[in-house]
Amino acid sequence: MPKAKSKKTSSAPGLTDVTIPGPSRPLIPKSRGVLTAREPARGGRFWRPSSTAVKLEFTPVYRRWLREGLPDEFKPNYGMGTMNAKIEEVTGNALLVSGPLMDYHLTLIGEAVASRLRRRNSTGMATFHQNVAPALFSHMMLLMSRYGAEVHHTGGTGMYGTVELRVRDIGVLNSILDGARSDGRRHTSKLHFDTERTPDGEVIDHYRGKTLVVASETRPFQMTYRSRSGKLTVRFYRQKYDRNGLAEDTTI
Repeated sequence: MPKAKSKKTSSAPGLTDVTIPGPSRPLIPKSRGVLTAREPARGGRFWRPSSTAVKLEFTPVYRRWLREGLPDEFKPNYGMGTMNAKIEEVTGNALLVSGPLMDYHLTLIGEAVASRLRRRNSTGMATFHQNVAPALFSHMMLLMSRYGAEVHHTGGTGMYGTVELRVRDIGVLNSILDGARSDGRRHTSKLHFDTERTPDGEVIDHYRGKTLVVASETRPFQMTYRSRSGKLTVRFYRQKYDRNGLAEDTTI
């Protein structure tokens, strides 16, 4: 009995007249050891060649493929939630690798922020640390600055020294840490409830207040990044409110 021929699934259309020339020099310089060139603590000469090659050779071709070679139903949706479609595409989410990595690390930051808004946490400052590779954080800096974050280079060693970022508007922060980058959860606010179970087995939730992230002129959301170590330090103020909407500390 002859075998049934399998049907080929049509792939997305592409560009047929495109060639990608090879780099004119090695993307990663010679180093001692296998992992040396991947270590975030290394200087800019370990990251700039590969980053430049991606920007000048791969990224333009990929963006042209997105722009000309794909029908609308194949194109990514950059404008989910409160995210700005043009900013997301221009600053790197049109790059196949960089975009998902930025979303992943911004989601990790958002989850770390949300975990410090629990009911047991009082009003005041919260601090935590994350590790991000310098080559990736350069894209994240551009993304956050396009949304409205203040970016200040304060010198130091590493790929681009130490960077201070401040977000003074909660709307800007919500766009940067938008839950649409992952599972849709909101990371800058948390509601608190008490759960009551009735004799009939019904569960009733009683609203007891909320905790919000503060991002204002006097209390900005702050990030300090040291490119030598790849360490990101995040500091922000949280404000607790009772069930009547009264703030725990009115000075913040």
